[in-house]
Amino acid sequence: MVFWIELIIVLALIFWGTRKGGLFMTLAGGLGVFLFTFVFKAPMSEPPLTVLRIIFAVVLAGGAMQAIGGVDYLVAVAEKILRKYPKAITIMAPVVSFVFVFCSGTGHIVWSLLPIINELAIENKVRPERPIAASIVASQNAVCATPLAAATAAMIGFMEPAGVSMVKLLMVVIPATFIGSLMAGVVMLKKGKELLEDPEVQKRIADGTLKLNNEPKKEKVDFSKFSKNAKMSVAVFLIGMLLIVILGAVPSLRPALSDGNSLGMTDIIQIFMLVIALVISLLMRNGQKADSIMETQVFKAGMFACAMVIGLCWMVNIFIGSQSTFLTETVSQLTDKYPWVFIIACYLVANITTSQASTTAIVVPLGIALGVSTPVLVAGWSLVGSHFLIPAASEALAAIPFDTAGTTKIGKFVFNTSYLLPSVVMAVVDAGVAFLLGTVIF
Repeated sequence: MVFWIELIIVLALIFWGTRKGGLFMTLAGGLGVFLFTFVFKAPMSEPPLTVLRIIFAVVLAGGAMQAIGGVDYLVAVAEKILRKYPKAITIMAPVVSFVFVFCSGTGHIVWSLLPIINELAIENKVRPERPIAASIVASQNAVCATPLAAATAAMIGFMEPAGVSMVKLLMVVIPATFIGSLMAGVVMLKKGKELLEDPEVQKRIADGTLKLNNEPKKEKVDFSKFSKNAKMSVAVFLIGMLLIVILGAVPSLRPALSDGNSLGMTDIIQIFMLVIALVISLLMRNGQKADSIMETQVFKAGMFACAMVIGLCWMVNIFIGSQSTFLTETVSQLTDKYPWVFIIACYLVANITTSQASTTAIVVPLGIALGVSTPVLVAGWSLVGSHFLIPAASEALAAIPFDTAGTTKIGKFVFNTSYLLPSVVMAVVDAGVAFLLGTVIF
């Protein structure tokens, strides 16, 4: 009986925190910690401090690259690629969005791409909803693939002690999410009416708010505005990521410490990210200081993820610790018999929180406590970026104004948004491919 009461409290606090939004989610988690310890006398558990350190180190490196202009340089490179293949914008836009989020470690890079995607779509008489919706869902999906994102860094922190290496995790998640993102573009190729047949487009053309050019513009991307150091910051960032992957793939390259142990990957990630942030900071010029990292969107988003770990994850850890016997003896029987239940639960939690880091903090410790098989656990986690079942995610709402043709929208029935079809297809493909690869690799 106590289990169900505590579970209801956990779910209620998550729902309450989500409804209030933002940092309130972690504050709601703090209330849960209070209730479990002071009221239910549950044994104390610690928040995952290793995960917290990894996230903090990662966002310092990503924030440094954004502060010096490296992220803007990546956007320009992405624009050049998109302008080279304008006719294939519905496929290229989500693929480019995925790749550049993967390289930068932040989904925020997509905001700078949306005006370009919209412009190229209209110039080539393509319904903007198609590439815009596909790009938005793909950008959030890529967060699960890059080791430079807070959510993936947290996942690595959880899985390494469970015996799953970073390299094996990425070998599953990267192809699964990339294929899912590609399919999001494919399924949008014929979505909705053609541009000139859409009533809203016709209306905007008639009142002069939308103008169509008979010939696409042939604009060149200006790279001269980016400093040499901004470009170097991208190289430093990517080289650091590559070295981390190499050390993860070849354990013999990791330093042997004086106590006889080899340096673990979670420690290596933290060390390399701090060094990357240091090197990029040394490249800063014209009075810019390392303190500017704290003003970047990457840093602010990362600090939000850290707050989620302290609040929500701490609450969930205490709940799991206090109910470990019931979870392993009773609830695990359900997940053993019907493993897809866990995958669906991950999808639903992702759509409630609309935050990859929050969902990771909630579902992964629970999955480990339940003894969910690694392929199922990773397949479920691969869905944390597929949070478009309802239009609650900030990305879903903020992307709409970028579509000057008015084709990207929230439907009359709330659920039937422009993002529903590509995100559901993406989620099914993500989970399916991740599970199949996981059964082979893990």
